[in-house]
Amino acid sequence: MYLSRLTLNRSRLAYSWLTNPYRIHQRLKMACPDDPRLLYRVEAGENTRILVQSIQPPDWDAAFGDFLVLDRPPECKEFEPCLQAGRQLRFRLVANPTARISAWEAEKHNGEVRKRRYALLKGEQQMEWLARQASRHGFRVLDASRTSASWLQGKKTDQKGTADTIQVLAVQFDGLLVVTDPARLAEALAGGIGPAKGLGCGLLSLARA
Repeated sequence: MYLSRLTLNRSRLAYSWLTNPYRIHQRLKMACPDDPRLLYRVEAGENTRILVQSIQPPDWDAAFGDFLVLDRPPECKEFEPCLQAGRQLRFRLVANPTARISAWEAEKHNGEVRKRRYALLKGEQQMEWLARQASRHGFRVLDASRTSASWLQGKKTDQKGTADTIQVLAVQFDGLLVVTDPARLAEALAGGIGPAKGLGCGLLSLARA
C-alpha cells in the first residue's frame, strides 16, 4: 500500500475545495482512478493536510498539475504493516459511528427505510461502536478517547445535474490497541472501517506504541 501526505496552501481555491468532501474524493481519485479503495482523512492545523492511502502508486501530477491547492510537493511512501498477534499499537481513526434503523421502525414505513442508518450522538454509544468494530476487524481497544467530533456535509451531483446533500457525523478516535487477528486487521487497514469513506471517514492509522 501507499501512504501520501498532501499539504494545502491557504488559497481561496483550496478553502473552497475543502468545503465539499465529495469534491475532495473525486480529485484524489484522479491520481489512481483504478484503485478499488482509496481512503483519506483531512487533518486541520497550521497547514491543513490530507492523508491518502491507496493500493496503487498515485500519480499526483494527474490530480494537481493544474489544480493549484498544494503548498509543497506531495510526500508519498510505500508501506507494509507489520502486524503480529499481541502487539500493541497506537491508532487514529476518523469514523462515522452509526446504527441501522430498527426493524420495527422499518416496518412502520413499509420496509422502505430498512437500509438507512442514523448517527450515534452520545459519547458512550460511539465508544461502544468502536469496540464492536474492533472485535470484527481483528483488534481490541486498550485505551481510547474521542478527540474531536464534527458534521461533514457533501453535495453529490448525479448525471441529471441534481444535487443530493448528505450530512454525516465524523468522530476522531485516538488511543491504543492490541492486535488479536493480524489477517482481519490487515483487511481493515486496506478497506477502511465504517461507512462514509467517500466523505473522508474510515482510514485507520497505526504507529508504534
